[in-house]
Amino acid sequence: MHSFKLENYEQWLEEFAALLHVPIKDHSITLPPDVGEGTVLAHTMSPHLSYAVLNFKLRSDLEIYREADGAKGFSLSFNQVEVNKEVRLNADQSVVADKGTLRNDIYLSDTRDPLHVKIPGGSNVKRLVIFATHELASRYLSAELLEKLEAFARANSLSDNPYFVNLPHRETLKELFEMKENDPLSQIRRLSRIIHLVEKFLHSFLRQEQASLPRTIKKNDLESMQHIEQILSSKLEGFPSLESLAHEVFMSTSKLKNLFKQIYGYTLYDYYNKNRLQRAKEMLITGGCSIKQAGSEIGFSNLSHFAKAFKKEFGILPRDLMKHK
Repeated sequence: MHSFKLENYEQWLEEFAALLHVPIKDHSITLPPDVGEGTVLAHTMSPHLSYAVLNFKLRSDLEIYREADGAKGFSLSFNQVEVNKEVRLNADQSVVADKGTLRNDIYLSDTRDPLHVKIPGGSNVKRLVIFATHELASRYLSAELLEKLEAFARANSLSDNPYFVNLPHRETLKELFEMKENDPLSQIRRLSRIIHLVEKFLHSFLRQEQASLPRTIKKNDLESMQHIEQILSSKLEGFPSLESLAHEVFMSTSKLKNLFKQIYGYTLYDYYNKNRLQRAKEMLITGGCSIKQAGSEIGFSNLSHFAKAFKKEFGILPRDLMKHK
């Protein structure tokens, strides 16, 4: 159990390291074997901006309690947590108990409010948390947008929060989680990606605010869309039929199509296609297979069709990507 008042995430890491009796090296700690396996890294980029990257597998339960009356500002967290039991997220009187295998969301909170996160042992945790002071936010955001963000962050509408880690987020987060600290440009690379993620979140927030459809979506529908997103992200060999996807979540095909587009910003097929092409790109970059093998792995039997789809998505042919690795 780690209890703290948030001033910045580098200070938070110092307190967490002291609790675990582990040293900090290069702004990072390694979890002791009895707690888990993996690392936690934190940086203060300025007096008004800090972040932490949590990337580990837990062996014991972890409870993190952010006390009330910390520094005035916002905490934005991108969560990719695979669990085998229940993750509990409490804010004031609002509680989300997620019994699914994956918590895959984005959560904005006001750092003056208490927040309690409990993650069970056996969970795989990939989490980026960003702290920005109110002063920094007011410097770059309009008064109207800032007021809306404050109201949203303090509403604690956890079960109604429709912001999920989607494909574009996941690509950027993957780069962050795999970045090496001995890279001389690691700090500037992380900062650029963090700003990119914040910008994407704000864009989604504005889009939801301006949408004709209501932002509040039933919790069961949100969970259903997460389930569909996992299917589309893991299935490479062919796009499943709309009927089979709708059957998975017990809803009509029209509701499924509209709801998925509202939450993720893409049609079902576009999301599936973007995800499988990104997988092929990763396979080609790592050098684990040929162009033909990469295309075949993601369901293309015709090499020219694969090359055409790849260029449409990334603006470059697979063979040219291989040349410039």
